[in-house]
Amino acid sequence: MTSDSPPLQVYPIGQLIRVRAAQDEFHVRVAAELQRLTSTDFSVWAMAHGPADHVPRPWTVAELAAQAAGIGLPDAPERLARLEQLGLVALAAPGTASAVELARRVRMVPLVLGLGNSADNPDTYSVGLPGRPLAVLSAAAYDLFEWATMETSLWRACEGAAATAARVGIDDPQASDPGALLTSLLADLHRLLTPNAVCLDTWAVS
Repeated sequence: MTSDSPPLQVYPIGQLIRVRAAQDEFHVRVAAELQRLTSTDFSVWAMAHGPADHVPRPWTVAELAAQAAGIGLPDAPERLARLEQLGLVALAAPGTASAVELARRVRMVPLVLGLGNSADNPDTYSVGLPGRPLAVLSAAAYDLFEWATMETSLWRACEGAAATAARVGIDDPQASDPGALLTSLLADLHRLLTPNAVCLDTWAVS
């Protein structure tokens, strides 16, 4: 790997739906299946959502491990590897084949509302709760936030958004090229994952 190769980042998959503290169980749903995690494994899964200090940076295994060590979890990399085997986390580098591979097997599901733009800032769009925006997105990212859940994968959503942009005459590759759309989204996705504005899920096959 060269020094300017994009680093592998950690992405959580699934949604917390139930806590049974007395039994030391945290239930994370992926598609139609439940995974039961101990509090320690859950802590590592939760940290995969992004940095606790909210300072934007590539969220790598090393960064996560450093954060985990600070709260007394020195074996976070080993636990992270087990979570990856369970399908609860994935490693991908934005702008590489690993990113497209991830995008082909997950979809992005919004967990909060799209709040839209404003007259003061017409080119940026907020998501969150009424009166409580959690993240500010570009128009292209906001479009994916609003519509990606209707597709069976994040990659199909990027392809669809890019095709729509091209059809209406938008020639900016950040909007009309699916690879560029995906790279931009994944590079900044932890801003949406950390406050649980979205989750990554898989498509439930009936």
